Amino acid sequence: SCLVLGGQRAMVTGSRSSLGVVLPVPDSVHSLLPLSSPPVSSVTFHVTPVFFNIGINEMATLAESLGATKPQERSNVDNFDRLNRYYHRFRKLNVPSEKRGVLHGPKQTSLDSLVDQLKAAVVASRSKNVEILHLSSRICRRMKGLRFTSCKSAKDRTGMSVTLEQCSILRSEYDLAEHEFSRALDCMRSEGCRRENTYKNVGVRKYAFNSLQILTLPKQYRPPAGTFGSAQS
Repeated sequence: SCLVLGGQRAMVTGSRSSLGVVLPVPDSVHSLLPLSSPPVSSVTFHVTPVFFNIGINEMATLAESLGATKPQERSNVDNFDRLNRYYHRFRKLNVPSEKRGVLHGPKQTSLDSLVDQLKAAVVASRSKNVEILHLSSRICRRMKGLRFTSCKSAKDRTGMSVTLEQCSILRSEYDLAEHEFSRALDCMRSEGCRRENTYKNVGVRKYAFNSLQILTLPKQYRPPAGTFGSAQS
């Protein structure tokens, strides 16, 4: 299949187990690629995908009570192994870190330590262990990876997760004061694109949680009062 980008065609080839994607880029982007000798017209690279999943809603509560979370646990362990192998390859590149905000302050956790913490988290017996999501997102960011966050509808639980990560980045990299964290989190969930996203999906600027569902969410994933109500998800 192909997609036209700026008059050029992006092409997808191969099979489900071995996809190849050809992406045309403008000269301004191609000129940023590392110089090679002799010069080449194209550059190839491999993508290492990893997937971490933690259920946080009422269905996850039911699954935990029935002891039906083994597939999720096995998947997270398998994907940690894949991420860990990539991490060991990444270390050999000696990629310089970007100095931004207080990213390199004395309280910044090392990448080694984050990987060790994630290794422990994926085998820990803990209800709705969202620390797996937090650690994997920090590791991906530190290794300059691309990451996607989504739930079933990509608006409610996703909105809670994305805003939590935004505030976490402000705290760890831009010195957001601890006593302002909750206020900033409520603001991001009450105003702006997350509320607009719910409106574009279902015509209502409210997250599709009811009061009982809110109680099953981890505390950091609960929306502010007045921003949720019964709506189609």
